[in-house]
Amino acid sequence: MRNGNDQQLYLAASTKIEPLCSKWYAWSHLVSPVQRALNVTFRQLPLLRSFIASPAVHEVATSDSTLMGGSFVHLRKNDLPAVRALVQEMTARCASLIRFAEDLLNFDRQLQATATGANIDHLYESLPPALAGALEITYDLNNHPTLRVIEELLYDSDLSGIDTQALAFSRTRDEQRKFFLNTPRVDEAERFIVPTPFAAGSLSLLAGSRVRPTAFAELVESLGIEPASEARFREFFTPHAPVRNAPQYRGDDVRLRYFGHACVLLQTSTVSILIDPLFAWDEESGDKLVFNDLPDFIDYVFLTHNHHDHFSPEVLLQIRDRIGRILVPRNNANTIADPSMKLALKSLGFNNVDVMDPLDRVTFDDGYIVSLPFYGEHAALSINSKHGMYVNLKGRRMAFLADSNCLDRMLYRRVVERLGKVETLFIGMECQGAPLTWMYGPYLTNAISRKDDESRRSNGSDCDRAWALLEELGSTRAFVYAMGQEPWFRYHLDLIYTPDSKQIIESDKFVERCRSAAIPCERLNGCREMMF
Repeated sequence: MRNGNDQQLYLAASTKIEPLCSKWYAWSHLVSPVQRALNVTFRQLPLLRSFIASPAVHEVATSDSTLMGGSFVHLRKNDLPAVRALVQEMTARCASLIRFAEDLLNFDRQLQATATGANIDHLYESLPPALAGALEITYDLNNHPTLRVIEELLYDSDLSGIDTQALAFSRTRDEQRKFFLNTPRVDEAERFIVPTPFAAGSLSLLAGSRVRPTAFAELVESLGIEPASEARFREFFTPHAPVRNAPQYRGDDVRLRYFGHACVLLQTSTVSILIDPLFAWDEESGDKLVFNDLPDFIDYVFLTHNHHDHFSPEVLLQIRDRIGRILVPRNNANTIADPSMKLALKSLGFNNVDVMDPLDRVTFDDGYIVSLPFYGEHAALSINSKHGMYVNLKGRRMAFLADSNCLDRMLYRRVVERLGKVETLFIGMECQGAPLTWMYGPYLTNAISRKDDESRRSNGSDCDRAWALLEELGSTRAFVYAMGQEPWFRYHLDLIYTPDSKQIIESDKFVERCRSAAIPCERLNGCREMMF
């Protein structure tokens, strides 16, 4: 071993390991090649060029906490050299992505303008080289032309971006991390970046060192740390074992641990189910639950949908070897806005992914999980990668519906006809979400009017819709969750509500309506442990 250093160390609990693609925080759509190409070309590079042109405007915006999630780079004027260098690097190393995105946009614009119902087979001959062999050109049943990208063929192509993948180590507190969507992780004194493919086996060794003592020299060798950087790398480790708050459960009941936002862990003595994993990392006194409080093995991870706060590569990479099966919804391959979660996970090194259709069931000793249909929260786009979870654990029947919007209560009546009533409902109530373009703007072929953009928001249920959902499910207990108010998730969510915010007003009304009907209800914020 290098330098004879065989000291056994743990990764410090406060160490953050952010996966990066060209120094941008890797959320799920940056793992999928087509969506990354569109984000690089039509979001990231324009943002950086705007910062270079007017750094003072962006700097002023960073002083306004309400603009954290807006189209402003949260850096300072003295970061200009690093940003210019990043633009040059991305322009060179992402050339294939940029060419693909520009060709895709231009071809689709031409297609929408010229294909009116007649035969379109001849268009394959005019595909630019970047698109040839990667698209299917079709009509829908209303004679609207559509493109289907054959996603499976692009992960091992020059669009994969493996050569731009890296891990950024830091001890920055969660609440001080920059917002994921608008600010790259440029070189800073507290940040240590290691080029590493996300699927690399070295991540297993690294992640394991959070809870197991590991030879430091083995970590150094596995990650290819240069001798001159070993002392800096050593700062992220400790000889002390982490403090863990009863991660294993062997009781007779069902233990529910709420880690904040939409992350819930269900445990019996025989099975563990983790929903939408997203955690605080920094250990603190009190009732706060953190990453190290997870069990050593998790039988099932259930991802409700393909948004950044529910599908987190940062977290998933660090529990990759602790998961039995990952349960995800099937995507709609006919829209670029809906990339395959299974393919993205495979590129992260997972080979244990099960794709579920509505009402598919997974059975185990203490019960079963059922995939539920999911309305709303996607700005009326034709996106299939979304499902809720019905779970029966030791006879306790629960539904976790995250950001669902009860647009048609009859859906849930049909669900109850097949599955029976649900005792405990977990429902998200972000009833005024972001407009369409906030997340999906880079995927639009043609610009949408501001009026239409504002009208098509990623909304969850308001009070009336949440109440209708509860009535149809016949629930006798309810929790409002997935509101994103925990300060340690702000880099993911940028949600700061006041008592006058619509989300708070509507969820308060729902809680009071439930209580008036003698139904126990509360809005969760922070961490909790409950027994059922």
